Amino acid sequence: MDHLELYYWILNNIDCTCGILISAYCCVLLTRPFLDHRKKAWVTGGAYAAAMLVLNFIPWYVNNMLAYLIGALMVFVAMSLIDRTFFLQKLFVTVTFFCLRWQAFRMIVYLNNEIDAFAYRFFAPKDTVYWFFYYIVVTILFYNIFAFFLLFNAVKCILWSYGRKREHMDSREFLLLSVPSLLGMVSYGVIRYYDYIYQRDVGKSVYELYESHDYILSLFTLLSFAVILVTTYVFHQWKTKQEEDKQREIFYAQMTDLQSHINEMEQLYRDMRSLRHDMGNHLITLKQLYDRGEYNEAEKYADQLKDEITKSSFDVNSGNPVTDVILSSRKKEMEEKGIVFFSDFHYPLTEFVNSFDISIILNNALSNAIEAIERERPLSDKAAHISLLSSRRKNMYIIEVSNSFTGNLEIDPASGLPRTSKINEGHGFGLSAIRHAARKYLGDLEIGKEIQEGEERCVLRVMLQIPEA
Repeated sequence: MDHLELYYWILNNIDCTCGILISAYCCVLLTRPFLDHRKKAWVTGGAYAAAMLVLNFIPWYVNNMLAYLIGALMVFVAMSLIDRTFFLQKLFVTVTFFCLRWQAFRMIVYLNNEIDAFAYRFFAPKDTVYWFFYYIVVTILFYNIFAFFLLFNAVKCILWSYGRKREHMDSREFLLLSVPSLLGMVSYGVIRYYDYIYQRDVGKSVYELYESHDYILSLFTLLSFAVILVTTYVFHQWKTKQEEDKQREIFYAQMTDLQSHINEMEQLYRDMRSLRHDMGNHLITLKQLYDRGEYNEAEKYADQLKDEITKSSFDVNSGNPVTDVILSSRKKEMEEKGIVFFSDFHYPLTEFVNSFDISIILNNALSNAIEAIERERPLSDKAAHISLLSSRRKNMYIIEVSNSFTGNLEIDPASGLPRTSKINEGHGFGLSAIRHAARKYLGDLEIGKEIQEGEERCVLRVMLQIPEA
């Protein structure tokens, strides 16, 4: 091996290494939003780079298609090991990365072929010094810089069009999003296979015989990327609309509940007015019974009047008629389901709090607690119970809802809300509504599993900042 061949060998390895590192960095950018910690994306990129560098420098020949499939597999395995959730979404990211990498570097190959053809027309092909520097400038510098530009922007476009982070993806969504990339992978394999067969049988490259070959493949590559981009964008729009529809349904349900509470309050008001209107007659009747000495009848009549008064009032006194209705309604629901309810809730005596916001918090918090107990009840023989507390610490007003809970509560670090297996049923929107109401008062919520009075409980705390009187 002469000095020039050695230099070419060194430059070729530098070129391959640069291409691998560029792909690894773009892999980090693509996988970062889909992992629970941003730094873990560097582990994924490192796994890809290590696998490809080993395959590049081992003394045995490895087919390009197989090598890049191994690299993509390493990306998926690394993502799955460091963050063991949402596996189908990670598989979608892996397939998309493989296809984007193929598209970007194939475009560079086609462009490089055109530049080489132009150079051969105008410069003497036997000028070895010229071709050496040409290789350095065009193949090493231009090739890798433009490859990075294409792949970086392709990744950014996909992240923009997909617009979503760590979330559950079912098999139908995976197929919808991955089919364009899978077709791109298959097409890459078919192109490589037929190119290899043609050169083996004819002894010449397809590009040498058909100059339009690269133009057609370039157009196909661009169309493949466009299909992937459009598919992810349409999926993002569809999912966003689906969530908005679900939020509207939940808001409608909340408004229906509120209307029901208002109707209960109106009925109570009518009963109170009727009772107050007839109170004079009741007192006259009682006086007449006592005057005639009919004490037993007077006592029965008084008991009956007491029952009427009890029916026309709430057994919960929170300091606000709206929350009284909500708590009475939820208490009745819990009694019907055999759930013990303890309440020490007091409405904040301030004009800065809107009763509608407090009603949203209480409604959703108690509804989630009841639902959690109903879901866990077949697995637990213990008496189910829910407690509601409120407290004031200077300008911080805290609402705490706890329920007996022995299951696992996994918190999503991205949202701070529990993960759930109930997908596409609107679960989680209740907590989002609570958070939205709390943030109106510069507050927030926290939820977790705690040991209280020697028992495992799920505890939800909602903090609101209220100016001190």
